[in-house]
Amino acid sequence: MSKYDTLWENYYSSYKKVASPHRKPNLFKWLYDSYIFLHLSCVDSSSVYKLADFKACLALVDTAVDDSCDNASFIEENGGDKFSYEMLSILYSADKIVSGTYKPSQLNEENLYTKITFDIFSDFLKNHLISLPRYYDFKSELFLSIKNVAGSMEFSYLLNKNKIAYPYSLVVQNKGPSTMVAVLSILDLMSSESFDASELGKAIALFNMADVVAMLNNAVNTWKKEIVERDYSSPVISLALEKKLIKFSDFENLSTEKIEEKLLPVSLMVNEDLNRKLLLMEEFAETYEIKSFDTSRYINNYRIYAFESQKKNKEVCQKHAA
Repeated sequence: MSKYDTLWENYYSSYKKVASPHRKPNLFKWLYDSYIFLHLSCVDSSSVYKLADFKACLALVDTAVDDSCDNASFIEENGGDKFSYEMLSILYSADKIVSGTYKPSQLNEENLYTKITFDIFSDFLKNHLISLPRYYDFKSELFLSIKNVAGSMEFSYLLNKNKIAYPYSLVVQNKGPSTMVAVLSILDLMSSESFDASELGKAIALFNMADVVAMLNNAVNTWKKEIVERDYSSPVISLALEKKLIKFSDFENLSTEKIEEKLLPVSLMVNEDLNRKLLLMEEFAETYEIKSFDTSRYINNYRIYAFESQKKNKEVCQKHAA
């Protein structure tokens, strides 16, 4: 019997042994609390807390893999390229983990970070996710979405490693899946007896749009941290590079404060793009008329999430400044 009330807390007790120093439990507690409200209207009320817990578990795995792809110093500490690609392989192989054809012996057992992440993800997929009532109806779409998350993280890794200045639009397109919104929304479908499977294509299209909204919101909140971590795949940094407001060499030659000064107006542009993407979601919902769940509520949930997370980020920044 676990001493923790939630599965994510149990997983975090292992993850914290190897996690990047800034990955505190408060992050996952806040996500868990947010997920209690961020769900499709077709989800049965009795499943909401279990779903929120499951989503926080996936967010933890997502965070663990993300740190292995976009935090330069953390990657170097853990073995460089080999470490990043071993972590990515865990996500790419979700379906094989479930079927038992992916063996942990393929990973470097000496790296505790990799081993703990694999153990958490494997236990979750095999012993918990499979319990959702419509798991088998939508598992193929789920595994494809998880692979899209891995592809998004690999894009970030290669961009950072090779210092490639991609157009902002391409960065947004490729970075979207990294937030796992589509994955988490498919979990909602797996928990809904009433969802009409004939609307699956339209629903996933909307979920993918929500992925971009969540990713841009994350970019608006974390761009200062990305400067320190040298994460050039941040949409704020990529837009500044595109507009020639900064160069890659500036990250070596200028102070963090000077770079922040250059990026501040760009972060406001990205926030404007975030609001435009929310409007596009509304237009899509009006055109395609998904009937299985309340699309207005779904979109509004992400509007509120963006507002609350930006508010929380400002409070944290003000606290640190004081």
